[in-house]
Amino acid sequence: MTTLSRIDAASLASTSEAAGEPTWLAERRQLAARRFGDQAWPDSHTDEFWRSTPFDVRFDVERELAAAEGGGLPPEGVLAGVEGGGVQVTIVDGALTSVVQHPAAEAAGVVVTDLRTAATDHAALVEAHLGRLTTTTEGGTGSDEDRTITLNDAAWTGGVFLHVPAEVELDVPISVHVHVTAAGAHLPRVLAVVGHHARATLYLEHTSVDGVSALVDEVAELIVEDGAQLRLATLQDWGSGVEHLALQKAEVHRDARVLALAFTTGGTTVRLRPEFDLVGPGAEVRPLGIYMASEGQWFDLQPYVRHIAPRASSDVLFKGALQGESRTVFRGNVFVHRDAVGTATDENNRSLILTDGARADATPFLEIECSDITAGHGSATGQIDARHLYYLQARGIDRDTALRMIVTGYFTEILDEADLPGVSDRALAVIERRIAAADLSAVQVNDLNLREEGEA
Repeated sequence: MTTLSRIDAASLASTSEAAGEPTWLAERRQLAARRFGDQAWPDSHTDEFWRSTPFDVRFDVERELAAAEGGGLPPEGVLAGVEGGGVQVTIVDGALTSVVQHPAAEAAGVVVTDLRTAATDHAALVEAHLGRLTTTTEGGTGSDEDRTITLNDAAWTGGVFLHVPAEVELDVPISVHVHVTAAGAHLPRVLAVVGHHARATLYLEHTSVDGVSALVDEVAELIVEDGAQLRLATLQDWGSGVEHLALQKAEVHRDARVLALAFTTGGTTVRLRPEFDLVGPGAEVRPLGIYMASEGQWFDLQPYVRHIAPRASSDVLFKGALQGESRTVFRGNVFVHRDAVGTATDENNRSLILTDGARADATPFLEIECSDITAGHGSATGQIDARHLYYLQARGIDRDTALRMIVTGYFTEILDEADLPGVSDRALAVIERRIAAADLSAVQVNDLNLREEGEA
């Protein structure tokens, strides 16, 4: 088997030929393989985007590429909580194992299929878009590419292609469920194209067998055309032992709207990059995030919004809670191009430290080349306010129950706004499970305000 560090053009050519991939796709893999060979793995000493997370410590790239066998069955997915269901795609251990269509999606001409198959059957769309958002281009519309992304460009295995035709308003969600049961490295890929004035909801769900030792390097490219609307939810609910590298890159065109919720609670190390290029006037994006880290977990969350076109807007809000010896990193980055006049942007991060030993770092960052804009950013890190706890206990609610209510309510603001069928219930169930497993007696409370009121 091939380890990630030893992937090369020759081995990829052999794999591509065996899979019957078209010539254009094989050539793209070769180009990416050559770029991969010229790059080094990220260095936290020299790479600004990796400064807070030591790549060589948190990620094991000497893993063998997992065989795409599709063994085992995933747990019940988020669509189980959606009335009427939806389109369900399942990737298990690097292989697309099933696509369950929905009558409404099928009737509307929505395409959901294996990415390799789509490279032939829908060649024009796939060739035009696959890899376009992950290769740096002049003008700022490409990704800040590093070797982890180039790796997926060259060697992705289980892949999904989604196309919602123009003018189609799809009322049922599409869910892509990535499940890991085998040790090794997994390289899933998602390409979604939402046509002009179409509307769609997409869930990317990630689970694993608890304790399996694996690295998942995933790339999702999302093209949202003029006037289209996309509601996106990504759920990182891995078991222990999984290291996850994820780039979710969206290109948002004229008057298009994207709401994106990232829910991160599982995995040993997760580095999530939700990135949005606003390339059309009037484009709008609302990146939301919820994270809950426990003992030994390390989450590096890097939402990045690039305002390329004028009169576009973005509003980033990530909220997290930490307990035990855990670490979270938030680096929110907003770039405003010199031509992006009339931009309106804001970004905020809030972290709740529940116990000693937890650490939250926040760096909301603005890079602005244009003066005719409105922009803001902020971050806050603290403990549970003793006044809130006192208020609930004074009404006969015991301390542990009151703490559960406060932490759950802390996240409800985002879940209510996102209003994604099935996701809110699933997220709340996970949050409640994590709180139930916590040592609530160790939760620290900020009683400074309460003491000051008492002294007054």
